[in-house]
Order: sequence, then structure tokens, then C-alpha cells
Amino acid sequence: MENLVYFGGPIITMNDNQPLIEALGIEGDKIIAVGRLEEVKNKMGNKFKLIDLKECALLPGFIDSHFHIVPILFFYVFLNLADVKSLKELKEQLIQTVNKKKPGEFIYGLNLKEEQFENPEERVLPNRFILDNICPDNPVFLLRYDGHVGIANTKALELAEIGDNTVTPAGGEIRRDERGIITGILSENATSIIMTKVSLPDPDEIMKAAAQAYKDLAAEGITSIHGIVELDKEGGVVNLGGLEIPLLKTIKDKILQDWYGIVYTAEPKKIKRLQKPPLDDGKLDGRFKIGCLKSWLDGTLGSATALMFEPFSDHPNNSGFSVIDEGILYERMVKAHNLGFQIALHAIGDKANKIVINLYKKLLGEYPRNDHRHRIEHASMLTAEMIKDMKDLGLIASCQPPFINSEHTWLEKRIGKERCKIIYPFKSLIEEGVIIAAGSDGPVENPNVIDGLHAMINRNGFVPDECVSIMDALKAYTINGAYAAFQEEIKGSIEVGKLANFVILNKNPLDLSKDNIKHLQVVETIIRGKTVYKKE
Repeated sequence: MENLVYFGGPIITMNDNQPLIEALGIEGDKIIAVGRLEEVKNKMGNKFKLIDLKECALLPGFIDSHFHIVPILFFYVFLNLADVKSLKELKEQLIQTVNKKKPGEFIYGLNLKEEQFENPEERVLPNRFILDNICPDNPVFLLRYDGHVGIANTKALELAEIGDNTVTPAGGEIRRDERGIITGILSENATSIIMTKVSLPDPDEIMKAAAQAYKDLAAEGITSIHGIVELDKEGGVVNLGGLEIPLLKTIKDKILQDWYGIVYTAEPKKIKRLQKPPLDDGKLDGRFKIGCLKSWLDGTLGSATALMFEPFSDHPNNSGFSVIDEGILYERMVKAHNLGFQIALHAIGDKANKIVINLYKKLLGEYPRNDHRHRIEHASMLTAEMIKDMKDLGLIASCQPPFINSEHTWLEKRIGKERCKIIYPFKSLIEEGVIIAAGSDGPVENPNVIDGLHAMINRNGFVPDECVSIMDALKAYTINGAYAAFQEEIKGSIEVGKLANFVILNKNPLDLSKDNIKHLQVVETIIRGKTVYKKE
């Protein structure tokens, strides 16, 4: 690899001690010089190539701090319903798919966004009978875009042996109508009953999907991901029957980004077994590292399964539910904590976040540990008291700003105007001193960092009091993401000795108005000194 010197445009370091520099030099995969151009050239010696940024802005590579590294592949293989805007379009997509399938062949659809249907009267989940009329001879399962609720037709229910006498699994829901008839709508842990019946794609399809998926991530300027994988056959959301780790090992060579593993398992000690090649390089600056336990407490706002103190405004008999017994969850937390692992707990509803914070308070009271960096994934609804507790406990808020882009049109209907004041409180978290690490929850949301920055800075007008500055938003996608994975010494900012992970943007984001942030474009992405994406 050539020694390179970048100059000729704003270089935003995310290092508070030296926020802007004129040039930087890299040798191999590391930064070896920063500062004024002549100083950098002198430090580089005689053998280097000058790279003129031509007024483009260079920043540390973006870090997506919450990403489902294996499920993303299925969005490249199975039926993707992201662009469906009506029940009529849904029917057309399914009919086209049926015509390509044999009778009895499973049809698996992803990314259904019924809340975005153009006709307000259609913004409800279809039931099994609607799907039966379209696909009478094929098992069908459509998964909502958040991955927490899906709809099965009768053939799929029969295949999964779900009937009137089926016992609802703990932490799940098999919905019935007022007559007690199964509607085909399954939520949370109940979705796994169907998921285990879905055949995996052909290995060649998986490899092609992997090659494209991580190239697409690079096109978003993403150089590192905190990748969530499920280890066990039981529990979790969209569970693949314990196949995620074997799949990950198979596609590892296709992954361009650095990966920090966040592992769902019922037995935290199993994570120790993964802390070796090929999924853990065993060194601080390795490309692959595992160090975190993942678990869930509740569902989502979109599926009305988030755990709330009060019922949803548009579902007055429903306050969501917990997907796991608190005692079981705490037992896992204790094991992981005492094994030295970081913990990341999914919590979206206000009651779920309160429970999680209290569990962390209990854990750290009984088993004190410095620099644990435990996380709340999503941390969607937080009161001022909860935020203060997070600061006092040293918890990290692992948030997904793109949620605002998808949800701002219907959140008030779902939770009411008053509770909207405490949802996605990014500015309040920052002002209290809580670290925010930003991600996409991809493939739940498109892992477009520019859209995420826009959501943090602009919020589409939704609760504008919680808008943040562009610098704070950039930190959430760079140095804060590195900190959230214990990697701030090797990435997240442009400093001597750190990895040469960069994103080059067409304009300086610090010079743009709030409304123009969404027009930024990724020009080039560099991972460990190597260009992995360049805009044509």
C-alpha cells in the first residue's frame, strides 16, 4: 500500500484538541502525521503520493453502532416490500411472486411498512384471510420492517403447526380477533415459530448478497459496524435457529467493514467460546472483535409491543409487554457483567427503559465495575430522571436517529402529544453528558448516515427542542461509536496512530444549514488505508 498525504479540503478530525487540520499522512493502514501540509510532508519522508481533496471534506469513517449483520443479506434475496404504498400494490407484488413459485413453496416477504400506505384506512396490518385470497397454495409470511411482528397465511400457520390450541410462547403474542380466531399476526418471540420453517437461500445467493450488502454499506461512508448476531436457537427476534454464527463465518471475507460483535445468547459464557479466530482477532486493532451481550426487554412502537406505563393512544387496551422475565434477564446480566462483558439491552417504551435502568442500577450496586460502558439499545423514551440516572450509572445511549424519519408522521397518533416530548431526546441526553452512539438498526432502517445526521439535526420538525448541532451529530457517528465499543484509541477521530478509516464528503458539513445536511453526498470511503468505495 502506498504512503498517502491528503490535503486540499477541510479535514474534520473529531479531536477536540485539534479539530481542523490542513493535511494528514498515512502509512499502510495507520495515520502517521497530521497538521500543516509542509509539516506532514516532512514527517512522511520522500516516498508518498499527494491526494488533493479538491475542496471535499474528509472525516473519520462513520460507525453504525447497531446493525444486524446477517439479516441484511435476506433483504437482497427475499421479497422486499419497502416500496409498497397500498394494499393493491402488496397484492400485485405477491401475485408476481406466486407466479414465479411452485405450489407449496414458501414465500417470505420483508420490510412491510403499512404505516406508510397512502390511504389512511389501509394503515393496519393485513390478516391471514387477506393473504389466503392472494396466495391460497403457498405458505406466506410477511415481516414488518421493524422485525418484531409478522403476518402468516393459513398455509404458513399449518406448516408451523399453529392452531387454536397452540400455547403462546413466553414473550410473544399470537393475536386473535374478538371471536377468538387466530388472525395470523404474530409478534415478538412468536415470530420464531414461523421463522424456523423458512428455508435458507442457496449458498451462492448468500455470497452474492454479502458481496453487495457490504459494498452498499461502504457507499454510505460506513467503515465500522457494531453487528448484532443471535447465537441460540431459542429467544430473540427473527431467530434463525442458531444459524447466524455459521453464516457469519461463511461470509466473513465479504465484509469490508470492521466489526464489533454484540451477541444474543441465553448463556453469556458461550460468548467466551467465540472470542477467537475467525470472529475475534484477539488484538485491539483487529478487524473483528467480540465483547458484548445483547438482550431484549420489549418490542417496538410500530408494532405496539413496546412496554409502556400507560396504554397506546390508538390502542387503549394495550400497553405492550415484556418479552423476557426480569429475573431471568438479571441473571444473564450478572453472568455477563462478572465475565467482563459489556451489556446491551433493547428498551423502547418508557416503562421498559425505566426497568432496564433499574436493573443496571441494581447490577452496579451489587457488583461495582469501573468503565463497564453498558448500553441501552434504542433508549427511545426517557424522562429527565431516567437520563440523569443514565449519566450517574455511566450508561451509553445506543440510538437510531433514522427512526424519526420513519415515524414522525404517526408517533403522535400512537403515543399522544405529551409523550412525544420524551421520545428520542437527543439534545437532553447530550446536555446531561450521556454518550450517544448512533446507528441504523439496519436492515430495519436504511443505513444511510446522511439521513441519520439529518434526523438528529432537523428531526423533520418533530419535537424541535431536541435538535442537536451538526458537530454533536457527527460525534454520534464517529468518536462516540468508537467509545461505545472500547475502540476510541484506534478509531473514531483523526489522530496519529489511529486507523486510516475515512469518509470523504462533497461538502463541509460544518458550513451547511440544517436544511441542507440531507443533500450531503459520500464521495469516497477508505477502510484501513484502502479505498472501498468511490463515487463515479
